[in-house]
Amino acid sequence: MKKIYIIGVSVVLLIVGIFSFFKLKGNSLEKTLEKAKAYTKYELVCDMEMVQNDELKSYEVKVDYLKNKKQNYYKVELYDKSLNQSQIIIKNKEGVYVLTPTLNQVFKFQSDWPDNSPKPYIYSSLLSLLENNKAEKTKDGYQVEGKIKYPNDARIVKEEIIFDKNLTPQRITCLDKDETEIVIVKVKEFNTKKNLKTDNFNQDKVLKEAKNDYQTAANLDILYPVALMGSTLESETVSTIEGDKNHILRFTGDKNFTIVESQEAKDEAVVNVVSDEVIDLIDGFAYYSDGKLSMMNAGVMCSLYSNDLTKDEMVSIMTSMQSSATK
Repeated sequence: MKKIYIIGVSVVLLIVGIFSFFKLKGNSLEKTLEKAKAYTKYELVCDMEMVQNDELKSYEVKVDYLKNKKQNYYKVELYDKSLNQSQIIIKNKEGVYVLTPTLNQVFKFQSDWPDNSPKPYIYSSLLSLLENNKAEKTKDGYQVEGKIKYPNDARIVKEEIIFDKNLTPQRITCLDKDETEIVIVKVKEFNTKKNLKTDNFNQDKVLKEAKNDYQTAANLDILYPVALMGSTLESETVSTIEGDKNHILRFTGDKNFTIVESQEAKDEAVVNVVSDEVIDLIDGFAYYSDGKLSMMNAGVMCSLYSNDLTKDEMVSIMTSMQSSATK
């Protein structure tokens, strides 16, 4: 009887010990997570690769974030390594701005970006996945995976993130239903001590500084779509409208559509206030109204016109655009 009692007590103590271990481990992660969620500023630098129509796009992504008086400020620079092209997204109290330094153009719109969809380079998005899914303790930190949905990329269904013990992100991977890697992000720097002020998120100042960095980086190639929706290129012409040179590509077949491309840089910054539907992509934005989709692609303003294509088909064509050198 005494032996049974001792065994019983030992089992109870073991269970309590195991429970306490997991409880303390959970509390440790919970405390670290709360500390991470309380950051009011950070700089994140990463390399991002995306698979798009069998092409591998490579970007360096730089993110600055500041919280000031309950307002969230963001500056995201998406630098295309192969094209030496940069697109910059600014979020401040006035709205969201998309800057294209080589063309001296600015698009402004109202949006709850970047909170309207998951982003593999936005820290709050990564913490949200961690908070809402079971994390696995690793030797150097934590690993977590969870289901996600990108509104304009139906391929991506899951995201995996590796954090160190302080919840500094190390690697983010977005996968499709077959576990194929669609987006891979490798974090190079994560600094929560960077001196940031609201002036760092002024669109005019940022554009001026970026123009100096990319003033000779204009892409002179014509872009062609890889996704053709059963159509073929029927004609290719050049026209000049109000001094701007436009390349016009007409496609006919199962679905007829026309693409107009312009890459003339403006002497004065042009601010385009967007009232069209904004389509949020991982590496930029597109703007949709009935029968028309516009997008800044590799430093070229592309507008697609069609009465035959759906919005999703238009997005597929536009995101498949490649220069003749890589086509």
